[in-house]
Amino acid sequence: MSDRILYYSAPTGRGCIGTVDVHNHLADETVYSGGSFATDWTQVTALSDDHVLYYAKATGRGCIGSVDADNDLADETVFPGGTFATDWTQITALSGDRILYYAKATGRGCIGSVDVESGELADVRVFPEGSFATDWTQVTALSGDRILYYAGSTGRGCIGSVDADNGLADVRVFPAGTFATDWTQITALSGDRILYYAKSTGRGCIGSVDANNDLADVTVIPDGGFANDWTQITFLRPPGKL
Repeated sequence: MSDRILYYSAPTGRGCIGTVDVHNHLADETVYSGGSFATDWTQVTALSDDHVLYYAKATGRGCIGSVDADNDLADETVFPGGTFATDWTQITALSGDRILYYAKATGRGCIGSVDVESGELADVRVFPEGSFATDWTQVTALSGDRILYYAGSTGRGCIGSVDADNGLADVRVFPAGTFATDWTQITALSGDRILYYAKSTGRGCIGSVDANNDLADVTVIPDGGFANDWTQITFLRPPGKL
């Protein structure tokens, strides 16, 4: 069974749901024309059971939407302006219906909980300013309660862990130059794969991460392999998946 990926372009509000199979072959499945989405979403992250969290940094508004087996999208719970803080630069869903929020400007963060059916959100653990490095440009959850942090400015990164009590720890540090410096979106896929995307050229890569946190490139997608206007990319998580 192929994974589904949601692509979103803020400038036009267009989008696409694509697939990637076990052989890393990518295909477009459902295309959404300009205006299908609001144009102010700055974070789009998949939650459990085919739900998606949309967040607008400028106003702190948001929405939890759903996507069904036919790729029909619907708004389930709408959050007005001011519901969220307005400094979150990365949001990623963790296991157990938890969400990690990160603010690059100050290095602060929060782990919250979400009930995707009722749309109820709550803060569970707050991390004060300086708890995180301030250069992370992508933060994405991996399998096994791991988190990949990436800094586009230097190509450095880190794989961290999060436990059941929401304690965070660094597990493996990758020095500057480990990663390319043009990745603008990174999202985990099934099978311990990672999709990297560079907006400036439309290039990408599907990599792997193993239990020892060793990273490898598996399939390289050359310039133009993707559209170059995607501002958010997220792996849609089927029921029962992280």
